[in-house]
Amino acid sequence: MDGLLQPRIGGLYHGVSRQADLQRSPSQMQDLENFLPSVDYAGFVDRSGTKLINALAAPNYATAGHHFFRTTDGGRWVLLRRMEFGTIEVRSLDTGILATLTLGPYVQNYIGSSTDALRFLTISDTTLILNTAVTTQATVTPAPTLTSAYLVVKRTSTAAQAFTATSAAGAGQFVLNKNSDYTRDFIALQLAQNIATGMPGVNTFRVAPNVIRVSGTPAVIASLVFTNDWDDGAAVTIKGRVGALSDLPPTFEPGVPIMVDLGQGDAKSSYYVQYDASRNAWVECSYAVPITATTGSYQPGTMPIRLHQTGPAAFELQPCDWEQRKVGDDDSNPLAGFVGKRISALAQWKGRLWFAAGDTVYSTQADDLFNFWRSSAREVLPADPITLPVEADDVENIEWLVGFRSKLMVLCDNAQLEIPGEDPVTPTSAVIGVATRYQLDGACEPKVIGDALYYTGPMPNRSALWEYQYEQQTSNNFAEDLSKHVPGYVPGHVRRIRGASQSGRVFMQASGDPGGLYVQTSYWKDGQRQQNAWSRMSFSGVTTILSFWVYADTVFLAGTGEGQLKLLTFAVEAGLGNDPQADVRLDYRSTVQLTWNAARNRSELILPPGYSQYPSVVVLVDMGDGWFREFTGTSVYDGTQWLAHFPENTGKPSCLVGLRYARSATFSPFYPTVGDKTTPLGRLQVARITVDCMVSCDFKATVTRSDRVPMVKAVSPRTIGAALVPKVYRDTAMTVPFNSQGHKAELTITSTSTGPLCITGLTLQGRYTNPRLP
Repeated sequence: MDGLLQPRIGGLYHGVSRQADLQRSPSQMQDLENFLPSVDYAGFVDRSGTKLINALAAPNYATAGHHFFRTTDGGRWVLLRRMEFGTIEVRSLDTGILATLTLGPYVQNYIGSSTDALRFLTISDTTLILNTAVTTQATVTPAPTLTSAYLVVKRTSTAAQAFTATSAAGAGQFVLNKNSDYTRDFIALQLAQNIATGMPGVNTFRVAPNVIRVSGTPAVIASLVFTNDWDDGAAVTIKGRVGALSDLPPTFEPGVPIMVDLGQGDAKSSYYVQYDASRNAWVECSYAVPITATTGSYQPGTMPIRLHQTGPAAFELQPCDWEQRKVGDDDSNPLAGFVGKRISALAQWKGRLWFAAGDTVYSTQADDLFNFWRSSAREVLPADPITLPVEADDVENIEWLVGFRSKLMVLCDNAQLEIPGEDPVTPTSAVIGVATRYQLDGACEPKVIGDALYYTGPMPNRSALWEYQYEQQTSNNFAEDLSKHVPGYVPGHVRRIRGASQSGRVFMQASGDPGGLYVQTSYWKDGQRQQNAWSRMSFSGVTTILSFWVYADTVFLAGTGEGQLKLLTFAVEAGLGNDPQADVRLDYRSTVQLTWNAARNRSELILPPGYSQYPSVVVLVDMGDGWFREFTGTSVYDGTQWLAHFPENTGKPSCLVGLRYARSATFSPFYPTVGDKTTPLGRLQVARITVDCMVSCDFKATVTRSDRVPMVKAVSPRTIGAALVPKVYRDTAMTVPFNSQGHKAELTITSTSTGPLCITGLTLQGRYTNPRLP
């Protein structure tokens, strides 16, 4: 029956599967640690080593509330939340240096002691910081009591008539005889003098040729009446209000708010105007006196604050310049509805800043990110702020806002809604509707990666990773669970998602595994997903990952371990050793100066921060003969600094220093196929397995079986003088004795070498026993 076996298992890029044994593909693995599946290699390659940016004292920093971002000058930065109340710091991800930070008022109280409640939005050189635990507050100034009124001599005639002003303080009058040819200006002048004489304690002033300002107590002004006994329209009294635009004189005292109340019973028919002398026109305003005073403002200590770059290594943390109300009042231009509530999410989309509070979405003015007020109380303009309540069942709170393609996604706990943006988004045209209905884990920020939106859904003891896509041609919304075939692989719930669209990788951090990153890799061809692979990453000396970021196919990571907070970086795609300086497999990799200490007869190097707790380190020296030569450096403290030393004199001025890290792959039980059917249990007797490698370094293959002693075969580094040098081969194969039925033993390949390893396939050499063909 030999020959029924399909011996070659290629395409080892399908990652981990946790399905039932007979449901797995032979090319899937039981575990994949620090390896990355790749269709390009038709297999998997070990991840690249990390580069040490800086090491800090871990107790100084909080466990959450950190943020990575970049600025328009190309700089990459990390905001670290310190343990002190309301304190942050900003460090460069290129050098690790601390940037100078200028603090403004309110900002420390706004940050407070919050960590998990902080959310961030980076826009150009500004990062907005939202504290979702703070209730937004605003200040509204009451309308002032009138202590002035304006008397307008609107017209005159040749008829006998009298202009009379009366009040509780007295009266003032000017009488015109028949055929008098007095002008309005002369009448106003004489009347102002008579009012001042006839009303003790009342002041008058002509603010325009035919307009008199009368100032007195509120009681006097309230009782003031101005009439003409011949023509009712010749005398107009303005006590902060007119009934028609025609009652306003052509010129007036600048900066005085007057309400135009057209009496139509709606907000649009009641608005405030002031005379603008520079434009010689009446323009809209609010009701404050003086007109420059605010009538409505958002309290800056309760609104999002901003971190802004002011220099190459300088930032300021300040309250935002939230606009104050400039027109209207609480009826015609009210405060945004999020006042008195907690803002739960923010986003920038279509030139507007968007907030979510409760079950409603609010936007600023178009192209005015800090203005939540309308431009006019008379009419709704296209650029005015937008308010959109969610009209969906069982939606009580919006968790996240995410701009995706041409839409703003409004993500709630049990529904995903969208605001279409194909057409201009205005207060009168904006709509919101349900896109999909999946359960959302609000503790994990959704993330747009490439052409898809990724978010997680809560399941018992784990998270589902949803990939949401929108097909423009069919207007089809759908989300696919990418984690169905790995139940239990990611422990706990996913708490952070970041990704690299070019490489098709999504990186995740889980609550049940604080020191690991889980990687989902996708590959698409002709509109079909050809790969949905999972693997795990861990990092030397890192027990808890605080936060991480993926930018331009580079991963930046902040993690703690052994009393230190370490800032690390590594490439998303690992090379195959063509560039040893970049492809070397060392964690905490740093380039340092190497010197020969003749007095002590040893080579010495100064250890960067972060190495003091390690008794020994790996030192790599490029001697120009292929791969690095490896030396073990012994760590010592010389009274002022930490050093590493080894006895060999290399004659080289520099070296690489770092730590080894382990990579391992455990293959699933072998159930190759006969035709289209998987072979049943106990029928495949495997004598040996050949491991096909595109690049091979030192590694160890272990065959384990519960009732036998493990079989181990290792490829060890060669020795040149006193130095180890990894054996790096290309397009090679290694045969491993298996001597077991395929489902009863496991094959695990491990490596801690500084050289790369890429495995592309397996060849099983075996036979079927006691076949029972259907």
